[in-house]
Amino acid sequence: MTKTELPHNIKWINAIVLIVMALLTIHAVTPWNAWNVDPSSPSYGWNRFSFFTVQSNFIAATTYLIAAIAIVRKKRLGEWFRYLRGAAVLYMMVTGIVYALLLQDTDVNPDPGSFNWSNFMLHQLGPFFISIWWLLWPSRLAITSRGSLRWLVFPFLWLIYTFIRASFTGWYPYPFLDPDVTGGIIGVCVYVLGITVFFLILSQLLVWISRARANNHTLY
Repeated sequence: MTKTELPHNIKWINAIVLIVMALLTIHAVTPWNAWNVDPSSPSYGWNRFSFFTVQSNFIAATTYLIAAIAIVRKKRLGEWFRYLRGAAVLYMMVTGIVYALLLQDTDVNPDPGSFNWSNFMLHQLGPFFISIWWLLWPSRLAITSRGSLRWLVFPFLWLIYTFIRASFTGWYPYPFLDPDVTGGIIGVCVYVLGITVFFLILSQLLVWISRARANNHTLY
């Protein structure tokens, strides 16, 4: 392999698709419009950036752009990237599944029963795309079980941030985190524990798949 050739299965079209997905993701969030909506909207101001969904999609968009730049520069990425990409896959999959099971009929979905492009992009197409990308273009090396535990740091910090902010604003990004909706602290703890277990199970499933799919002919 010469210095300028790309590994097989890594073509310029891959970079273009990744850049388009990053732009579509950012456009679906419309961060520049956060203070131009009804102040009573759940996505007004800093609330918009406090959703796990939005933060996960930003992580995914960043991952797409890093991979696209690596393809354009024909430069392999280090070990850190496969863990970043694995984290993005995990967070987006949790986002999609939790939305489908718990959130479709809540304020998170502003137009129940009708198509909303932003919701579709952030909760459905985004999780689907990044999962397929991860499966079709696996990392060079497998992710370790111990290494995958790093993925839990961000959700844990997000949860702390959410409860601290809610103590000042009274606003929760998701109803299952609101004690008034879930029947008190015990109800919230049950949801948090259940989602934590789901994170752990799904992360180990991703570890197993990464071992089975490791491919030395990629940049990742």
